[in-house]
Amino acid sequence: MHTDLYSKGQYKKKNHSYHVEDSEFKWKIFKNILIKSNFIFNDIESVVEVGCGAGQVLANAKSSKIFNPTCKFAGYDINPDAIDLAKKIDKDLNFFNSDYLEIKNGRDDLILSADVFEHVENTYDFLSKLRAKGNFFLFNIPLEISFLSMIRKKNIFEDSYQKVGHLHFYNKRTALLTLKNCGFKIIKFEFAKDRLFEFKKKKNLKQLLILFPQYILEKLSLDLSSSLFGGYSLVVLAKK
Repeated sequence: MHTDLYSKGQYKKKNHSYHVEDSEFKWKIFKNILIKSNFIFNDIESVVEVGCGAGQVLANAKSSKIFNPTCKFAGYDINPDAIDLAKKIDKDLNFFNSDYLEIKNGRDDLILSADVFEHVENTYDFLSKLRAKGNFFLFNIPLEISFLSMIRKKNIFEDSYQKVGHLHFYNKRTALLTLKNCGFKIIKFEFAKDRLFEFKKKKNLKQLLILFPQYILEKLSLDLSSSLFGGYSLVVLAKK
């Protein structure tokens, strides 16, 4: 992780909102995969979000009231600007401007990691250490490698690196392989795409028209649609 981007205000200059607008959707897809997996919510007494940013995903998790009533929530991020924003959300939530992996504590029941490990230089070291600190894990992983991303004139990988600091890029297979190679046991995974948000981003008719074949193919095969067009994320529920 190129720390200066997050600790010295550079990320804030490029991403003023800290992607708060995505938070409701991210918690929704996390909650859905837990429900589909018959997750036992009442057994969860601690929920931690690593790389929590402005804290809205964690706030949504708390406000959902689906966990044990005594469940404790905490968020960690090395970006001080993000933590300053997070602390204004809910005084009953604990947010820390520190590296969760360096905190000496026992295992937490559920660890959330939404769009995080693609930012970390040594992904395998990060994920291996993270696995040692939790029982269950929820990941949201951007899937940026697709047929379209490889043939486009515009280098979306360079764009992603410059704007949001992505150091690694994934498709479904490489994302799952990375988690498995770090010792995680995959319980369930799903593709996710915020269709309304995607629609709002399109600025002209040409951009809107390209959504139509993608939508049709998606009905036949999400896997194939992701491989061809990209623009999805992979939601993964895993255990240690």
